[in-house]
Amino acid sequence: MRILVIGAGIIGAALADRLARPADGGRAGRGDAGDTVTVVEERRPGAGTSGTSYAWLNANDPADPAYHRFRTAALRTWRDVAAGFGGPSWYRLAGNTAWAVSADEKARLAARVDGLARLGYAARLIGPDRLRELEPAVRVPGDALIAHYPDEGFVHGGPAAQALALRAQESGARILTGYRAVGLNVEGGRVTGVRLDDGRDLDADLVVCAAGPGAPALLATAGITLPLVDPSAPGSAAPCLVARTTPAPGALNGLVHGPELSVRPAENGGLVLEADDIDAGVDDSVTAERIEAVGTELLARARALVPGLTAKVAEVRRCVRPLPADGRPLVGPQLPGLYTVVTHSGITLGPYLAELVAAEVRGRPAEALEPYRPGR
Repeated sequence: MRILVIGAGIIGAALADRLARPADGGRAGRGDAGDTVTVVEERRPGAGTSGTSYAWLNANDPADPAYHRFRTAALRTWRDVAAGFGGPSWYRLAGNTAWAVSADEKARLAARVDGLARLGYAARLIGPDRLRELEPAVRVPGDALIAHYPDEGFVHGGPAAQALALRAQESGARILTGYRAVGLNVEGGRVTGVRLDDGRDLDADLVVCAAGPGAPALLATAGITLPLVDPSAPGSAAPCLVARTTPAPGALNGLVHGPELSVRPAENGGLVLEADDIDAGVDDSVTAERIEAVGTELLARARALVPGLTAKVAEVRRCVRPLPADGRPLVGPQLPGLYTVVTHSGITLGPYLAELVAAEVRGRPAEALEPYRPGR
């Protein structure tokens, strides 16, 4: 079977890697079933959302126990993937610390920790002494309620996607970069391939759309509407601004989530900074001046959190997240010859979705995906 994967973010790269490698660990070649795998990526693997996002690995929400279990399965899959790469530097299970100060936020945090613990998830309240052991450079208000999640972590999304794509290529996949899929080719109600932006047509027996925020435009060429939040709408929740700093040795060990700032180590030894309240209003109309101001504000908050921090802002990037309207993955066949896999939390879910999707496209239905079909 000729399989064409559109997009080499973490999901597309993980899927290409899974499809190209024999499941039994045998000799690399053309996948489990003699498939040929081609990936089309406009820039380079991991250059889009996967390489820009905060990239938090977690199942940190007890509200929907079934989806929580889905995410914990994804975390286990990540451990297996990392082991297969020999413990790569782009995968860090460094723990996550969060705290709340206001009475309402304290109540919500305590309820979250209790709910997660009841589901068997590693979540506990800690005191300031334990916080100082975990994050010596971090300062929080003395009356804060503090929680710790030791099994959470983060991924450097760009390097992770690149490593997965390279291994897929070494296993026989073709990685075609520098081209954008601009349309689906449909004959007799069946998708037969895609048209590239240079006018070429690539034929396939199956097209897998893993194009993230670009998926709605591509699918629309076949008359398919994907229920994603519109990033161009005023006040859209899909975009966010993420800053990266110059190196800040010793500033953080793991992820930190405070009321005004989320921070984690960056791949260059600096910090990755994001704040939910700042993300409001960074739709397509955001100006360069606003982006620069956000970087200044994020750095000020980081310096309040980590006294003595001397790092500077290296860059601020706008990240457009593929955000389904109900917050849950969109995974499954949509037309003969077409399979879609698009989701928020792609970093957490990517390798697990790749495992499930690879089984389905080879005729082995994945029951775990039933709640997440695009037509629900």
